[in-house]
Amino acid sequence: MRLIEVNLLFRLALNFICKKNSKVLSFTSLVSIVGISFGVAAFLVVITVLNSFQSEIKNIISSVNPNLTIYSSSGINNPNEFQKELKKLINVPLNSMSNFIYQESIMGLGRQTSAVYIRAIEGTKSSSASNLNPYMHPKNALQTLDVSSKLIDQKRNTLDEGNKPEFLPHVILGKELAESLDAKIGNIVTLMTFGSERNTLGVRYNKLYVTGIIDTGLSEIDKKQVFMNFDDGIKLFGSLNWASGIEISMKNPDQALLVSKKLNLEIPYNVISWQQLHTGLFEQIERDGTAIQLIVLIISFVAGFNIIVTLSLTVMDRAKQIALLRALGAKKSLVISTFVYSGIVLGIFGSTLGVICGLIILKIFSGIYLGDFQKFYYLEKIPVHIDFQLIIFAFFTSIFLSFIGALYPAWKASRVSPMHGLNQGN
Repeated sequence: MRLIEVNLLFRLALNFICKKNSKVLSFTSLVSIVGISFGVAAFLVVITVLNSFQSEIKNIISSVNPNLTIYSSSGINNPNEFQKELKKLINVPLNSMSNFIYQESIMGLGRQTSAVYIRAIEGTKSSSASNLNPYMHPKNALQTLDVSSKLIDQKRNTLDEGNKPEFLPHVILGKELAESLDAKIGNIVTLMTFGSERNTLGVRYNKLYVTGIIDTGLSEIDKKQVFMNFDDGIKLFGSLNWASGIEISMKNPDQALLVSKKLNLEIPYNVISWQQLHTGLFEQIERDGTAIQLIVLIISFVAGFNIIVTLSLTVMDRAKQIALLRALGAKKSLVISTFVYSGIVLGIFGSTLGVICGLIILKIFSGIYLGDFQKFYYLEKIPVHIDFQLIIFAFFTSIFLSFIGALYPAWKASRVSPMHGLNQGN
């Protein structure tokens, strides 16, 4: 009996959202469905893209940067001894520690030059090695940084004509940097440095052999970053028993922020966690996201308002049919249920269409390059990670809003008198 009642309600609901004496949806019903679908599609696209931006940037930043970085503008003397002290101070599980050199410089190939950030690391023994490997081309590129060059002498002059590429210091370039220099794997680039000792003056030009390309997708890194062997970095920019800083890989990277705050109070060096990198970028995404989400929220309310308008017009247009139902003995609860079901049916149609349109738009967006917006968001393409929980949430939330929007017209329909048709002379 229950199933028969539900079937009757759906039949009546469909009758009220279709044209009179027709199985074709009325114009107002179509407008409501389009409004709902637009709201659902906009919600899915905006929230998915915003969440994907934040997730993608966080993943890349946490991968290509150490979980924890300890550094000083003047460097750290006896870094290996200092690592032993750090292990005593840090009370959370660690994977590894390694030294690094960080230096700004100028690199050129032919007539092309670019400002670069040299990051000299301990090759595959570096704390960042496992995270960097997935972005390397070829896959074994990081292994080329395990061996230091013997051609960098105290004068650091590697521009001798007899130097063979395989004996030169090896470097891995960011993808966009390589493209701007028109450099490929196997090319020899020139690096400008200033003295073998930190207090030595004089410009030197050093040949470097490109053995790999790193493509993180994070434009800021791919445009400037150059990786080289740590010992080569020492010969070019530092001195023995010295490093720009120490990078740390943690078992649980989420603990990095708390550890950095603790260490900043206990050691005389700067400590920064991966969460503290690019904070301005995340703040901008959050600000932009809040404004866009507000617009989407307004669209959703407009879609819900469409349901109210559509069913209210239906009540006015079908008042005679409602009066006839009441005259035949239909209770007010039946009339209310019929119009509530009408709202739910419109919500189901609109939500389904909205989800389909949203997924199509996201599919299109996933291949679009950001172009000039790279300087704001640092990514090459719009990241799209489909979240099926979000789809389910959007689908059922839209149906719920349609149900809410149908309550007033349903109440209004229940107040139509059975004598309405007779009062009009029918």
